[in-house]
Amino acid sequence: MSRRRLAVEQRLANLIGTAYAFEDLDEFRHGILPELRETVPADRASYNEFDDQPDRTWWIADPALSITPEMAERFATMVTQNPVLAHHQRTGDGRPRRISDFVDRATWHQMPVYTDFYRHVGVEAMIGFTLPSRPPVTIGIALIRAEGDFADEEVATVAAARPHLIRAYRTVELSSARRATIAAIEAGLETLGSAVLVVDGHGRVDLATPSARRLLAGRLGAASGRLAPDVVARLAERRAARTPVTEPLVLEDADGTRLSLRVLAGPEGNTDMLVVEPGSSGLSVAALQGLGLTRREAEALRWIALGRRGPQAAQLMGVSPRTVETHLQNAYAKLDVHTAADAAATAWAAVGVRLPQLSDGGAA
Repeated sequence: MSRRRLAVEQRLANLIGTAYAFEDLDEFRHGILPELRETVPADRASYNEFDDQPDRTWWIADPALSITPEMAERFATMVTQNPVLAHHQRTGDGRPRRISDFVDRATWHQMPVYTDFYRHVGVEAMIGFTLPSRPPVTIGIALIRAEGDFADEEVATVAAARPHLIRAYRTVELSSARRATIAAIEAGLETLGSAVLVVDGHGRVDLATPSARRLLAGRLGAASGRLAPDVVARLAERRAARTPVTEPLVLEDADGTRLSLRVLAGPEGNTDMLVVEPGSSGLSVAALQGLGLTRREAEALRWIALGRRGPQAAQLMGVSPRTVETHLQNAYAKLDVHTAADAAATAWAAVGVRLPQLSDGGAA
């Protein structure tokens, strides 16, 4: 490996390590930008949350960008003209792309979003990519240069970082959900609309919301008032295997009905907080295609993430086990992972978190 490539790999490793060290959303949003600029040299980096209602679109930049309120309002109404964002909204593919992948320099300079905004803030070249989020919000991160375009190698570096950034973002999102849920529990269980339980290592229920108590009378519970034995065993297996917090515990009834549990650290030592979500927590083929996978690659990865083995996935997809393996190997390469466990963790991280809601309408 050349000295130059070795330096790139080291910067990428530093970025990934730092991303996983962030502990809350604000820290991630602000802290990831200088790290990205250190990994791929750029004049500016930005974190953006685009909404279908322009007044809810916002962003932060490093270095900070000083613009007038009028310019910000104008940008929010025309940002969908950005060729990278337009590509994502059209295809669902959130992998890194450059403006120059879609339009030449002359065309770019004639576009209203450039003449009315980007020209004034020095955006000549850009790499943009997305982090999976729940509609209508699109989370976009961009690296920007005032001169000179980004090379193919730099796009590849950002592409290699993206699966790790997705997992790191989802981890801090879950951490924020945990803190907010604990605060809501302390304020009074009745204010939580979601099903939430706090259990100890033996499956004894310390706290449960009303909707969670109903689940304890069914799939989740046992006659003793504890969690069902198979649920206790699965939680113990997760602890032993150090399963990533982004991967929920998926339970299945005899009739095929699924229930997903987000397993977070409880408010006290040696306790788990279980946030119950219906179905498969939104683990859809469409969500996985947003990682840059083809439909068949996404289908294969979805079944693996749901705990099916290769032959089972092949039967469900109506193809041969060898075809499934080919789809999975292609997916692994695109996600920069090498094992089914890492691929499953990335797949689950692509699914947005359904935060508990307070009864007065405030987000927990």
